[in-house]
Amino acid sequence: MRFTKFCLAAAVVLAGSATAALAAEGRFIHPADTSKDDRISKAEWVAYKLPADDFAKADKNKDGLIDGPEFVAWDTARKAHAGH
Repeated sequence: MRFTKFCLAAAVVLAGSATAALAAEGRFIHPADTSKDDRISKAEWVAYKLPADDFAKADKNKDGLIDGPEFVAWDTARKAHAGH
């Protein structure tokens, strides 16, 4: 009986963790995003001391904000370039 209660409790905890992970999926979390809107503005980019000239390079859709995929693409390209 105790084992059954333990398994049930574990299942509830795991289900809660999975729900939390799904809720966080797709979020862009970066310390430069001080407004916590899942995007980095030019002001946030510069304040975080990221290379100012690279903001335009990272902003692929030219909306004035860097979202998660844009940041990852910029960071990946920057790291690949640094390796050469």
